[in-house]
Amino acid sequence: MANKLDKLRQENNRLDKQLTKENHNIMIDMVCYLRSSDLSDYDIENIRKELTGMALEAQLRNENFKDVVGDDYQALCDALMKNGRQKTLYERTLEILSILVYGIGVLYLIEIFFSSTITDIFKFGQFTMPITSGFIISTIMAALMAFGTYHFLTKYSFEFSNHNRTIKALFFIGFTAAWTSILLIKVFMDNNVLLTINCIYPLVFFAGAYVVIKYFNDRYANSLFEANK
Repeated sequence: MANKLDKLRQENNRLDKQLTKENHNIMIDMVCYLRSSDLSDYDIENIRKELTGMALEAQLRNENFKDVVGDDYQALCDALMKNGRQKTLYERTLEILSILVYGIGVLYLIEIFFSSTITDIFKFGQFTMPITSGFIISTIMAALMAFGTYHFLTKYSFEFSNHNRTIKALFFIGFTAAWTSILLIKVFMDNNVLLTINCIYPLVFFAGAYVVIKYFNDRYANSLFEANK
C-alpha cells in the first residue's frame, strides 16, 4: 500500500533543498519543535509544506523569512500547535507500537551480533540464545532513554540551535548518566540467564509486527488524505 504521507514528506524534502542555508536551518528548528507536540505527522508535514512555500516565496522577493512570519519562530510554532488537530488515541498507539517494535527489534539484532550467539550460529549451527536479566532491563532502559532523548531534542530545538550552554550541559549529563547506567547493568547482570530461546522466533515476531503496524499506519495516513481532499 502506497503511503501518501511518505510521498508528501519526500516532496517537502525536495522543496527544502531550494531553501537558503539560513531558511533551511530555521525550518529544521521549527519542524523539530513541532514534533514535540501532539500534532500528527500528517498535520506537521502539511504545516511544513506551507511554511516552506512561504519561505521560498520570500526568497523570490529577496526578503527574509522573518519579514513574513516574524522573528519569534517558537511563538509561531506554539500557536500552530495550540490550534492544530491533536493526535487521536489510535494515532498515539500506532506511533508508540511502531517505535517500540522497531527499537527493540534493532536492540535484539545488536544483542545477537555482539554476543556468542552469532558465533554459535556460524560455527555450530545452533540458534539458541540466552536471555539475561541484564539484556531485558538494559533494553527497557534504552527504550525509555530513546523516548526521553527524542522529546528533549525536539522540545529544546531552538535552544540547541542558539547554543544554549545550560540546555546542552543538561542533555550531555543526562545522556551520559543514562547510557552509563545501561552499560553497567548490561555488564554486571549479563550472567543472570532467565531462559534460553531460539533466536529466530523473536526475529520473525518483530518483522511480522513491523509489517502489520506499517500497514495500519499507511492505511490511516491515506484515510486522512482522502478525508481532507
